[in-house]
Amino acid sequence: MTSASTGRDAGPAARFAAAHDNGLRERDEYRELAARTVTRMAHDRTDKALLLSILGLEPAADTGPRDLEPALAEYTRQVAEQIGVPADAVTYEVTDTATAYLGLTRRTTDLPRRDLMLVWDERHGWYIAIEPRGNDQPPVISHLGIQIAPPPATVARFVADVLHGRRRGQLSPLPPLLDRVTLAAQMAGIPA
Repeated sequence: MTSASTGRDAGPAARFAAAHDNGLRERDEYRELAARTVTRMAHDRTDKALLLSILGLEPAADTGPRDLEPALAEYTRQVAEQIGVPADAVTYEVTDTATAYLGLTRRTTDLPRRDLMLVWDERHGWYIAIEPRGNDQPPVISHLGIQIAPPPATVARFVADVLHGRRRGQLSPLPPLLDRVTLAAQMAGIPA
């Protein structure tokens, strides 16, 4: 029985083949990531098809529960609408972690010169933090903390309370991590 070795003791041809295979694998991973990004950022199917075509990419393969991405998109849109945040100040993504960002247009009276952001992630839920300057870690002003994906109206009340100085506090203890199917259902308002 023989085994292929690609370490130091392998010949130049074996090392080249291993490096070539690794390069092809990395290229495919980057192309898949690019296709996922285009799919997420496209405005509609026509836009997605055009962008993928321009970049010479194939549609991204489905790699697991994708219900969270459309649920997060709609949930984030509803929260932004409740708060009055324009669409160009809203982003979200579902990768190894799911996150959303809303750039708030108003400031608190105790921090009149600092921009604020409303952030959501699948581990902490909603919190308001000061927009970082450079590579600073954004200081958290207040954490909603009641559940990971509360109704948009609850999030809007939380934001109003923080902006009017009626609520402060750091991150709460972490709740149990929800699986993404349950989280998507919670965002859609479906009882668990």
